[in-house]
Amino acid sequence: MAQKWRWLAWSGSFLLLLMIGFSWGQLGRIQEAGSFRAGCHALLWVGMMGMVFALPALDKKKTLILLGVAAVLVRLSFWQAPVSDDVNRYLWEGSLLWKGENPYATVVDDERWIPHRDQYWADVNHRDRLTAYPPGMELIMAGASWLWYDLQVFKIVALLGDFWVLGILALLFLENRKPLRWLSFYAFNPIVLASFAAEAHFDSLMVGAMLTALFCAQRKRWGWVWFWFGVAVQMKFIVMILFPYFLVRGDWRKSWIFALVLILPSLIFGEHLLQGLIGLLGFGKDGAFNGGAYESLRIMGFSDSFSRGSTTLLFVAVGLLFGWRTLKGQEKDWLSLTFILIGALLICSPVVHFWYLTWILPLVALRPSVSWLLLCLTTSAYFFAWEGLEHRDSWGYHRGWVVATWLPFFGLVLWEFRDAWRRRMREDFSEAKTVDLVVPIYQAAKTLESFLKKLREVSPEVGRIIVVDGGSSDGSPEIARRNGCEVLSCQLGRGAQISAGLKASSADLVAIIHADTVPRQDWMPYLMEVAHLRPRSAAFALGQRFSRESPGLLLVEVLNEARAIFRGSVFGDQTLIVRREALARMGGFPDQPLMEDVEASWRLMEQGHLTYLGQEWGVSAQKWKGRFRSRFQQVVGLMIRYRWVRRRGRNEAAEFSRELYREYYPNRGE
Repeated sequence: MAQKWRWLAWSGSFLLLLMIGFSWGQLGRIQEAGSFRAGCHALLWVGMMGMVFALPALDKKKTLILLGVAAVLVRLSFWQAPVSDDVNRYLWEGSLLWKGENPYATVVDDERWIPHRDQYWADVNHRDRLTAYPPGMELIMAGASWLWYDLQVFKIVALLGDFWVLGILALLFLENRKPLRWLSFYAFNPIVLASFAAEAHFDSLMVGAMLTALFCAQRKRWGWVWFWFGVAVQMKFIVMILFPYFLVRGDWRKSWIFALVLILPSLIFGEHLLQGLIGLLGFGKDGAFNGGAYESLRIMGFSDSFSRGSTTLLFVAVGLLFGWRTLKGQEKDWLSLTFILIGALLICSPVVHFWYLTWILPLVALRPSVSWLLLCLTTSAYFFAWEGLEHRDSWGYHRGWVVATWLPFFGLVLWEFRDAWRRRMREDFSEAKTVDLVVPIYQAAKTLESFLKKLREVSPEVGRIIVVDGGSSDGSPEIARRNGCEVLSCQLGRGAQISAGLKASSADLVAIIHADTVPRQDWMPYLMEVAHLRPRSAAFALGQRFSRESPGLLLVEVLNEARAIFRGSVFGDQTLIVRREALARMGGFPDQPLMEDVEASWRLMEQGHLTYLGQEWGVSAQKWKGRFRSRFQQVVGLMIRYRWVRRRGRNEAAEFSRELYREYYPNRGE
């Protein structure tokens, strides 16, 4: 299958990222050009989406190599970008340790440090505060500053952590059978690039250790879980929010490894270790900037104490709720649980610097969320805070920028949470062991035989192939019988045909396949693996790639894929696969002549997840030939109108689908 337009779009996105990286690197100081960096950040987001959705179809090995090389080159393009002013503290505190001093002893401004003051000390921010970094991170700071006493050394440290995250994330993608192109949601995320490749924040080390612990937890390697979890805490204390869940869900008898990892590095700091704890508590108690829930309450007129107390209680409530569900055995997915807890922490925290979002972004890549990805775009406003320092001698911005950053996110996250919580309350589906195929046809004689032979070839494990004919007069039913298929006759209308086929099937999973698709090799083993890994998924979608290329058809593919990923809404030529249990729960497949696929996916989403597999089949582009613009407008118009009527109820939508059918197929009877 030709992929010229995909290669062009992907390459253009890659070049855009490189150009922004080199342009960012022309800035002399972190305090410069807030507006410029905000614009660059927004363009990086556009580039990221192109890297995800335009990626050509390659095998696993080639995909990983391509993304890995591109990720390295993009990060190197940011090498000259100015680092965060926080890095001055990393470097200077590290130098104290290898000089035999204890950085926990007192604040940076203390006269005790006069002999050690230098250019980096002069640029340390918040010199009146005790350090809040854990002992493990202090040791890494010391080692890095001893090797190369220059700010750029922490770019190396941050990037090493970043590549660590990418490596573990790739393993998690392979183990959890996720589409590898979603790696780009992390690899080319503007937050990640700005945090690590540009500004050199060390959070990548904490995220790398945390992900490694989660990877080991999935494999039940509890000794390594506790070791890497201890390393994560030694990088940043905030990850301790996961400790009760590791204790409840993991092998607590091996938690001595965790204690050892915490204690041994801490012994080096002796009597002043308590000062480090005081510094941490002081950091958490004081200050507020860009906190989503906190600033929302402040904008509504509530006091600082009320806002802090309310957001703290909200986070504690979320922690207790999911702690109780974990004790009851209702939360079994480590990745999902971590996503919820870190997400709640970020929402409730009074201080949310943009690099804090890197804590959750690997998990967002594994299960893409439109709300969190949109926050990666609106966080562009963060860089306007530097304009305050440039023009008013005070760092920060008006609360209007906070609203612009968080309001779209809150609207979407509430919408997502409503659906997710309803699905979370559902029980797991039974293990799927058998698969049937349902193929609705009408006047398909020209291509049906070759299609069925190919379908048999790539689906040797299938149970039954049920062909449902809608009244063909070209010999299609005879061709289907000759190829060993069961044939049913039904009134014309895809919803009625599919419904009849599903009623005749008895398998655990039923794939609804259009006869103009090109089946993909090894799709069934992949489906069965994912069905086993996702017991709460009510349905699955393979995806689509058109048989010919054009910029317009690429746009259709991208929009259809995005709708399936973010909304769980699929068209029939994306190959919907449903669990029989889910069909029974929802009362059967919608028997309507048009929009039956969209309606079915919406109803299935009420029963459980709809998982996008990223195993795209080829689809005929004949119906788009010569009339792309009018057909595109027609399809979009039908979707909008159907969605509007659907708000009034299913019965109204089913009746409206008949009107749409007569409009869409004016020469057919219903």
